[in-house]
Amino acid sequence: MIRRQGFTLIELLIVVTIIAILVGAAVPYVQDYVDQTRTSRAKADIDEIKRALMLYEVQYGHYTSDTIASLVGPFLTRNLPDPWGNAYKVDDKKSRVYSMGPDGEAGNGDDVTADFRPRMAVTRVNFVDIDGDGVPSTNDVLSVRVCRPLASTVGTDNVLVVSDSGTVATLASPTRVNDYTVQFTLGTISNMVLSESKLLISSGNAIKDESATDFLEQARPDRLKIFFE
Repeated sequence: MIRRQGFTLIELLIVVTIIAILVGAAVPYVQDYVDQTRTSRAKADIDEIKRALMLYEVQYGHYTSDTIASLVGPFLTRNLPDPWGNAYKVDDKKSRVYSMGPDGEAGNGDDVTADFRPRMAVTRVNFVDIDGDGVPSTNDVLSVRVCRPLASTVGTDNVLVVSDSGTVATLASPTRVNDYTVQFTLGTISNMVLSESKLLISSGNAIKDESATDFLEQARPDRLKIFFE
């Protein structure tokens, strides 16, 4: 009796077909895992770049480049490419750092993004005593600093008021002083005590960042103090 050894062609084809089916079923899951891993790495890189951008602006002021090249050395150890081999981008107007994602093109829904500046808000208010009389009076100035670069023009609405002990001083004539500062001239005031004053921000204000999408947020009055300049 002769014992048959090996496999027939049909048996081999069946095995190859089964393997192909298993591989075909597994590939999408592997690809999803790879994509998720790359996205996670991009998010981690962007967090590192955000910290570098914040440190840069603390030391040097407004960061205006659209690449991260200026951060390499003092703030980043190397010029990081994203997981898809493209450069990370900085959108100064939108205060955003981002990767263009798998397709290498911005704005197609697969970008990985994060804001490196906080939402538009007041960070400090200084009183400028124009007439030198030592007290707030009409035509003195409040210098309001915000945390995002301002639009090139500011609204003409009287959107902020100064309040203390029930009295109100309106603010008029907003002027953009620099990227982060807008000044308001004091209008009609009554018995204003500067050390007790608080700045109130209207929800309909016209102060916005460069992208014109992020407007000055309302703030809790007890957290906003006014300082002598």
